[in-house]
Amino acid sequence: MSRILHKTIGKTFVLVCLMLFVPTSLVWAAEDITGQWEMKMDFGGRDSFATVSISKQADGSLTGKWGSTDLSDVKFQDGKLTFVRIIQFGDQEFTMDYAGTLKDGKITGTMSSDQGEFDVNGTRFKPKCAALGRWDINFNVGDRQINARLSVSEKSDGTLDGKWSEEGEHVISDIKFKDGKLSFTRQSKIEDFEFETTYEGQIKGNELTGTMKSDMGDIPANGKRAGALLIGKWDLTTESEFGTNKSMMRVNGDMTGRYEFFGGEIPMKDLKLEGNQVTFTLEMGWGDQTFTLDFKGTLDGKNLKGQMTSDRGTSDITGKKVEQASAAVGTWEFTRESSQGTRTSTLKIKPDMTGTYTMRDNEVAVKDLKVDGNNVSFKLELSFNDRQFTMEFKGKVEGKTLNGEFITQRGAREAVGKKID
Repeated sequence: MSRILHKTIGKTFVLVCLMLFVPTSLVWAAEDITGQWEMKMDFGGRDSFATVSISKQADGSLTGKWGSTDLSDVKFQDGKLTFVRIIQFGDQEFTMDYAGTLKDGKITGTMSSDQGEFDVNGTRFKPKCAALGRWDINFNVGDRQINARLSVSEKSDGTLDGKWSEEGEHVISDIKFKDGKLSFTRQSKIEDFEFETTYEGQIKGNELTGTMKSDMGDIPANGKRAGALLIGKWDLTTESEFGTNKSMMRVNGDMTGRYEFFGGEIPMKDLKLEGNQVTFTLEMGWGDQTFTLDFKGTLDGKNLKGQMTSDRGTSDITGKKVEQASAAVGTWEFTRESSQGTRTSTLKIKPDMTGTYTMRDNEVAVKDLKVDGNNVSFKLELSFNDRQFTMEFKGKVEGKTLNGEFITQRGAREAVGKKID
């Protein structure tokens, strides 16, 4: 891949590319900057993006990543963040310094090097709505099996739009998605027969389970997301005359995606998965010059192998899908003030969806733990002064915060947990 760019635009452009696609900043609230950020910058008159994440280690120090590469010397003090990124290109090494400020939930900063400086700004990463994409839905009407496709997209105002593909004419309206539940109304006309149905379903990952309802009765109608095997994050390796380059790509549920190139993320165009064949196009440029790269590859389970081609050459690409752990997994610390002073309790959620809760040095197992998207609920069986009682928690993960409430027979109290590991 590097060879293609090098031959196409030359050394000067590569240097500029390296500088523009380098680290940026990250910051959250003054008391907690950990999390994931989407950064935006201008690259030769074109928008470029990057994903930056920061985490806190057990000793309180910070670590960070810009795309697939590590940052060094990450520091945050008095609302200001600094870090360094070192980039290797062939036998050359480039050092980039970032200085940014967090204010009103937004990051404003500057990346600098010997080549100059440029602005890099960001906002907290916001996952796309889980309902977006194309759903292949199957259901039976009598002895006849119906295969339909529901396409869900997002309008400019943030509301959802839907299209239903099946024999006849169909119009989707009032489509909504909340707390993992998808619903809509469908007006249908098949030959001279007109009727209305409503749909209610639950989305879990790439599975849709629901029911179609009408005056004729209820019909189970379940579906799978088209392109599910490709959706997710992929670690990529490119071999070239300049050595081995590591990068990544991220494919969203609606089959849009971004491909990391020199630390910047380029939107993937015409992304398709047909059978096990993957194709997409990248468009890059500087000023009025545009360069196109085409990818063709084969998907084999969690492995991807293919070639990136331009009119200047071809590079071999291999990829491996990254397994993503739930955002709820980790250690959460709850702090509240009481008449006896500050009290702290700790919730630990493991990748296998088991957990423990520690309060007043008393550790108990979490019961009925459920993690549905960002929603978390569980029960605790506790004892106090020889009295047994049950406490229930319901909440939602928002970045590095778990907002919810603990519920007992006496009522509910607000609880805010901060992720510490």
